[in-house]
Amino acid sequence: MRGNFASLLSRLLCTAAAGVAAPVFAQETAVANAPAAGAPAEEKAAVGIADIVVTARKRAENLQDVPIAVTALGSVAMERAHITSVLDVAALTPGVTMTQFNIGEPQTYIRGVGSQTDSAASESSVTISMDEVAIGRGGATSIAFLDASRVEVLRGPQGTLYGRNASAGTISFYSNRPTEAFEGSVEASAGSFRTFGGKGIVNLPVGDGMAFRTAGQYSDSRGYAYNLLTGKHLQGGERYGGRLQFLAEKDAWTILLSGDYSKDDLDGDSRSIVSTYLASPTFAALAAASNADRKNVWESETIPGTFQRRRNYGLVGRVEYAGDWATLTSLTAYRNNRYSLRADYVGESNFPFQTDDRVNEASHQFSQELRLTSPSSSKVQWVAGLFYYSDSIDREERFVVTSVAPLPRGLGGDNTALQNASTKSYAAFGQVTIPFASIFELTLGARISRDKKDVFQQAVHNAPAGQGLGFPFFPGSLYAVPASASFTKPTWRATLAMEPSPDKHFYLSYDRGYKSGTFTSQAQNAVQATFLVKPEQLDSFNLGAKTQWLDNTLRVNADLFYLDYKKLQVFEFGANLNFILANANARIKGAELQVAIAPSRHLNVGINASLLDGKFTSNPQFAGATLAYKGNRLSRAPRYKISNYIELNEDLFGGTATVRLSQAFQSSYFYNPSNDVAGLQKAYSVLNGFASWESASGLKLSLSADNLTNEQYSVHHISFQNLGVRIFAPPRSYTVTLAKRF
Repeated sequence: MRGNFASLLSRLLCTAAAGVAAPVFAQETAVANAPAAGAPAEEKAAVGIADIVVTARKRAENLQDVPIAVTALGSVAMERAHITSVLDVAALTPGVTMTQFNIGEPQTYIRGVGSQTDSAASESSVTISMDEVAIGRGGATSIAFLDASRVEVLRGPQGTLYGRNASAGTISFYSNRPTEAFEGSVEASAGSFRTFGGKGIVNLPVGDGMAFRTAGQYSDSRGYAYNLLTGKHLQGGERYGGRLQFLAEKDAWTILLSGDYSKDDLDGDSRSIVSTYLASPTFAALAAASNADRKNVWESETIPGTFQRRRNYGLVGRVEYAGDWATLTSLTAYRNNRYSLRADYVGESNFPFQTDDRVNEASHQFSQELRLTSPSSSKVQWVAGLFYYSDSIDREERFVVTSVAPLPRGLGGDNTALQNASTKSYAAFGQVTIPFASIFELTLGARISRDKKDVFQQAVHNAPAGQGLGFPFFPGSLYAVPASASFTKPTWRATLAMEPSPDKHFYLSYDRGYKSGTFTSQAQNAVQATFLVKPEQLDSFNLGAKTQWLDNTLRVNADLFYLDYKKLQVFEFGANLNFILANANARIKGAELQVAIAPSRHLNVGINASLLDGKFTSNPQFAGATLAYKGNRLSRAPRYKISNYIELNEDLFGGTATVRLSQAFQSSYFYNPSNDVAGLQKAYSVLNGFASWESASGLKLSLSADNLTNEQYSVHHISFQNLGVRIFAPPRSYTVTLAKRF
């Protein structure tokens, strides 16, 4: 035992030294589905990189055989990287950046393209799906990580098979299905900021070909930020959720029914003011005074009573019939989401502009997909289908604002912006893959989509008569106006792939992407409220390679890409305190590299890197003004993301010990398309660690450590008067987990 322990300790020390010395890297998928101790023998590989099965093309395939830029993370990889949110997934994926305005408005970007607008009529350019169901509102995904088998991140336009505006890419979550074995797990965790939680999973077979699977989770945290005004903590709260599935298989039929429910009752956000050299002496002095009485960026003077609450549930029915010539799949889904919040967007009691923002949003969606897929034995692989989607969103946002000198008093007011929006979408799609000349395959796909949007917007003045209109409608006027638009657009894919040897795959692809048009929110007048922001269109060119070397102990995947965007939808909170949503052209070029090394069953190394050069090529028009974007960098598009992890596994004390060290570096980027200096996020690096010991019987003790160097970097930003008002990521934290499989 001493020899094993000394060996593991020696390896860890050497690894840590190497990890700190190396240029910082985030994690990739060298062993995304690496088996835990006690897993079936067929899942283990003594030496080499585990195969990863994905369904990026709507059929099960080895990741290395799919001619698409895909990152896949399995359940074991997610545990060891302590992935608990989409923010964590983005940090570990090349070309992906994510920030979060609040619990209902995540902002995900792939290769420099995403969405920030909160308009009820808008959708993100990055589609989020759970078990193949596209989620219309990004905040309705809180249950995604519960009992998840894997997450797949597809970079580049995926509109042919995924539709629903997946012009930048898609992030797909897949939960574990019921199986024929009685099994499950329980776990309890505790950590920094008085955080504790629990999770349980039970798989129960109930007859020939039938089984239930249920999973539940609960967590509570005091929060990592502190409110100096109230003496209470922020950025914490209570979360719980569950999922129940039923699977029945009989002859050629498979029926899978599932339902999930989740609820979040959280504290408000904590914001900190950051000054710049362009700030006026008055505002620079205000920022300095604000920070003088704070120990760190996690303290604020937030108004009392802020909160974030969310409740969502979903129902999914999946029916499959495996015929001789094709498999017919019917996927029917309904999702309901509500969230509300009260927020202070300044976090400083003496600031001349005080906002008390109150949001209530209710949304529900229904979708139906019918799909035919060729059998896996078919030489020519194909898929074809029909898709229908509808949603309805009611959004109410009330702004209670106080404005004093040196700002105009007219900005102060009590106003409500109302939005009622609905969408109906129809699509037909098909894709075929044809092998030829022994080493080539040609994939051709197309989709025709029709979207119809209706929106009614109203500006309501709540203040007594005689008081000014105020933000966000100042200096505009009240309105109550409807607007509607319809769009019919084709998207397509053409890919030529070559496999000169079993472990070497190369591909060249051309894709057309599309995202439907929309209308802005919180407009200052009726003209802005009914102004149509046109659909965005993308032409994407990709050259990629997926290769394995040295008896599958080295995997090297790479992609070169060029994107040409027409009418890209861009959002910004303008210098005139208005909400800008307009169309601009852009071009993006870059490269991504993913390397995995597994020279022995004891050592795994992953290296990730992405290079991104995205710029606007036109100046958009909004409300009669020209916005000087041409030549600017795209927002949330760091030029470099470099990351790595090193993982050691060793037999120890009758079980398996695992130690992992990962580091993620991201270069600077701008939050806003105007590239204002206040919106510049400087480069940062985050170091995380993980250690666990698991017995052969499935008892596991693990320790996760996040942000070991206490890096201060923001996860959201608002520019105001050449100042930045920011939410910062959590400081250094630890989590201890005790789990038992049965």
